[in-house]
Amino acid sequence: MKRDRPLILAVDDEPANLALLRKLLTRQGYDVVEAVDGPSALGAVAEHEPDLVCLDVMMPGLDGIEVCQRLRRQPEQAGLPILLLTALDRPEDKARGLEAGANDFLTKPFDQIELAARLRSLLRTKALQDRLADLLGRYVSQNIATEVLRDPFAVSLGGDRRHVSTLFADVRGYTALAAEHPPEATLELLNSYLTVVNDAVEGHGGTVADLLGDGVFAFFGAPVMHSDDAERAVRAALDVQAAVMRLEIPSMPDVRLQAGIGITSGEVIAGNVGSERRMHYAVVGDSVNVAARLQVAAGPGQILVDLPTHDAVRDVVTMQDLGTLRVDGKSDWVRAFSVIALMRSAVGGG
Repeated sequence: MKRDRPLILAVDDEPANLALLRKLLTRQGYDVVEAVDGPSALGAVAEHEPDLVCLDVMMPGLDGIEVCQRLRRQPEQAGLPILLLTALDRPEDKARGLEAGANDFLTKPFDQIELAARLRSLLRTKALQDRLADLLGRYVSQNIATEVLRDPFAVSLGGDRRHVSTLFADVRGYTALAAEHPPEATLELLNSYLTVVNDAVEGHGGTVADLLGDGVFAFFGAPVMHSDDAERAVRAALDVQAAVMRLEIPSMPDVRLQAGIGITSGEVIAGNVGSERRMHYAVVGDSVNVAARLQVAAGPGQILVDLPTHDAVRDVVTMQDLGTLRVDGKSDWVRAFSVIALMRSAVGGG
């Protein structure tokens, strides 16, 4: 969140301490929000998204250590700087705070100059991390960027089994369009199309794994899992089709795009694929291959899904049973369904 001045959350159960902290922080040019206990601190973080937390340790009920631990369990708070303020000054107390996930530790009564220096250092580090997250998020899905920044040392080849819904989307007639128009116009078309697909996927909690020319490879259920990943995938696909049909390309005023989309649901291996020097996060398994084949089989503006996806969304989506299809690379025929629309009762949900 971009602000004119950093916003700091000050947490202390003693009114006098909180008033002093507010005065010092305001004098140093920061905006301040306050919390008087652990639960209100957690609520303030969720509501205000502060740039830094000055957190008292010794509070009744939920103390600062537990607040710190709970914040660190939330992936979105992995980079939030936390400065612990406490009268405890034993080495084991400091170790306990740092192990809970705090970035720094300042003993009360603290020196104002030292407080100012600690705050500047933590905010400078956060600004660099935010910039890195922004840059990383331009090259990989935001879900993946969050995971990498949360625990960069855990990034290695390999993965784990999980149930995922996979989505492939592709512009119909793109090759002909590219042959008929200058590359500048083709690039404009491609960027406009990829923008709406990426927004639709990430808007429903999915992960864009790869941009394959005019195609998109995405999935729902990794690295972040939801109980309704299949429904999220189908809703994203419907949003993609609606957005693609509305796209207007200034350099191609007469062109109206249509996409073909395939979706499957099944068990895959989700993790990092490649080499130790170059890797990307992906899902691997038979259902991924089938999703790619369904995308190829889909007509312009059509969304094809497999039986497991159909069964997962049948109560919220109207579909046409296409029977079994023969798809390239599969010896077995695949039961396929064409998505028509969300049911009226499901419109606006998700």
